[in-house]
Amino acid sequence: MKIIDRYISKNFIKSFMLSLVAFMGIFIVSQLFKVVKYLSDGRFTPGDAVYYIVTLLPRTFIDVAPLAVLLGSMMTISTMASNLEIISLKTSGIKFRRIVLFPIIISAIISGVVFFVNDTLYPISLKINRDLRSGEVQKRVAPIEKRNAFLRGEDSNYIYLMQKVNRETGFAENIEIVDLNKSFDKIERIITAPEGRYNFSKKVWMLKDVNIYYGDDNKKPETKEFFSDSKYGDSPEHFITLTVEPRTLTIKDLKKTIREMKSIGGDTRELLVELGNRYSFPFASFVISFLGLALGGRYVRGTSAVSLGICVLLGYGYYVVQASFEALSINGFLNPFLGGWLPNIMFLAVGIYLLNKAEY
Repeated sequence: MKIIDRYISKNFIKSFMLSLVAFMGIFIVSQLFKVVKYLSDGRFTPGDAVYYIVTLLPRTFIDVAPLAVLLGSMMTISTMASNLEIISLKTSGIKFRRIVLFPIIISAIISGVVFFVNDTLYPISLKINRDLRSGEVQKRVAPIEKRNAFLRGEDSNYIYLMQKVNRETGFAENIEIVDLNKSFDKIERIITAPEGRYNFSKKVWMLKDVNIYYGDDNKKPETKEFFSDSKYGDSPEHFITLTVEPRTLTIKDLKKTIREMKSIGGDTRELLVELGNRYSFPFASFVISFLGLALGGRYVRGTSAVSLGICVLLGYGYYVVQASFEALSINGFLNPFLGGWLPNIMFLAVGIYLLNKAEY
């Protein structure tokens, strides 16, 4: 790292940290009124109040990091431009893209930190925050029964359809099991039974008064008083899933929940949108840095006021665009993954364009 790179990096990190503390401070102060209300109502002890504020920090950091990067990059380049340092460097033959290289690299590292916090600290802090507000630890309990249950066997080519299933007793009514071929496009066998019970010790479904129909016309239907097959061993627990808040799950848990919801025919769109945002939003800091660095040297006079104004407009402009695409994804108009990354792609394209056009 050259001396000029250390100088620019040091100023950028300093500006970023000042901006981050300022933005987080503003948000925390706005929450103090709510904390005071909880204290006066007796819902919080002083210790709970401090703990509550601490649980707000991960989400606050995630939300304001792009704004802090934007303002920090604008302040760094604006200060250098006002001191004629940018012109001096360009006169020496150093391209502007080379000047801003290390702030961009640091922004990428910040995005990595945001990604880590978003996937580890934030889900935990959100759960604790909600428990504090409700006054008790909230436990999720799955329903005992489910009607119109659907389940695809894990890594298998059969599906269950049941009018009602009880996860505690293992009893099910109006059961239909459909066997398909390996490509999952042709029915090989259909098993129907008015009732059945899951044997928890043998881990197999025991069906009563069974009718078996074959996809091959040469095979005649069969009727059996009792029927069981070791491959049909999916527990009743698999037919019933908990209602979850996507934001309280890590990426690993989100993927697991999506697989479980798909296996029972549940709606996974909200989970997919959250998963897409978990991957895309942390990189907003990296994307936004291009805009801040490109625009920083254009507003030398009135640096603080103009930089702050542009920062607010661009930063919240990104949030509006991101929220709009998220709404389109939730309502089924956009692929959830595409909806999460389109705002980044759009703002990155604009940032690179402005960076190439930057003149001082």
